Amino acid sequence: MNNNTTLQTQYDLLAECCKFSCDQQKIDDLVSKVMDWESLLHSAYMHGIFPLVYSALKSNPHLSHEWKEKFKHTNFKIAQQNLLMTGDLLKVLQLLQANDIRAIALKGPVLSQMIHGDVTKRQFSDLDLLIAPSQMYQAVKILTQNGYAPEYDIKFLNNRTLLKVGKDFPVKNSDNDVLIEFHWQLFLKRYIKKSNINLFSEKNHHCMINHTSVETLELNAMLLYLLLHGSKHYWERIEWVVDIDRLLQQYKADIDWDLLKSMAKEMEIEFMFYLGLAVSKQLLDTPLEPFALSYIDTDEYVQKALKAIIHEIYTDTIVHEHSELVSFENLNKIVIMKDKTNGWLRQYFVTFFEIKELDVYMVNLPNYLSYLYHIVRLYRLFNLNILRRK
Repeated sequence: MNNNTTLQTQYDLLAECCKFSCDQQKIDDLVSKVMDWESLLHSAYMHGIFPLVYSALKSNPHLSHEWKEKFKHTNFKIAQQNLLMTGDLLKVLQLLQANDIRAIALKGPVLSQMIHGDVTKRQFSDLDLLIAPSQMYQAVKILTQNGYAPEYDIKFLNNRTLLKVGKDFPVKNSDNDVLIEFHWQLFLKRYIKKSNINLFSEKNHHCMINHTSVETLELNAMLLYLLLHGSKHYWERIEWVVDIDRLLQQYKADIDWDLLKSMAKEMEIEFMFYLGLAVSKQLLDTPLEPFALSYIDTDEYVQKALKAIIHEIYTDTIVHEHSELVSFENLNKIVIMKDKTNGWLRQYFVTFFEIKELDVYMVNLPNYLSYLYHIVRLYRLFNLNILRRK
């Protein structure tokens, strides 16, 4: 069996394990053909779907006792970490609520509870909270007074340039290293210029975790956010596809497709919207509305991007880390993901020359000197691309 066939079998099995209603006979057939269980375990973990794969395989008679124990051990570690982080989430929410700060939980434990009914069934490495920009400084200050350490001086949160070009601020629990990212917006304007998602809607969804009500985005806003997030990152993780599939299957009666179509058109992100649906349909057989299927089948750009994404998944070319030194290949991917009408030259300029949050974190300039960040940006580009190569 050549490497292409091995990877085909591996990813066919991973995808089947993640389906809302998996085919046990198909799983049995694929398990018997797996040649490299170490590779499959690694890929399941890197794609963030290990708990689902473990649940589907833990009782399979074709899997050896040795590998069942290895899978069990890894799954236990994930569950242990998830429970630790969920405890931190509830603690932080309680602290913020006691100080009249509204915090909206994104992804992580709340999404795992919503789509799987269990906070241990979805991998996550940090906690994401959405807070109004006007309350960001106060929120982080409260955490620093309760055992959390910000990655940067919290005075940066009064920097108007940071609030414009960035979207989150990292804080870590000094006792257990749990990372929390405080967001004041979901998307950078260089990716999504016309975001009209109502983040602080009175219709926001509430999820019960350990007898505690946790606020998250309204379901339609959440679906749109997950579709855009996955497309922006080229659907590098199968877990992001699972999020779409499970949300659509679990909450199909609550999805307002007319509203979503309208929002996607107004925000000029129809391509990214339909691409996410296409990937979910292709990989996990997600049932879609006729209008979505028609758009996907007839749009050549969606079809082209879909083919490229599935190919990268099945050839095991997952991206393990990101860098500011964006290769031309990935730059082209971003252009494809963003919108078929955007010019390559403009995207190149935006990616390399617009001020980024790391430029701001180099020096906390007074707001009236913010124009000097253009000089800081040029210095960082020179440092990244010239000095480090010498």
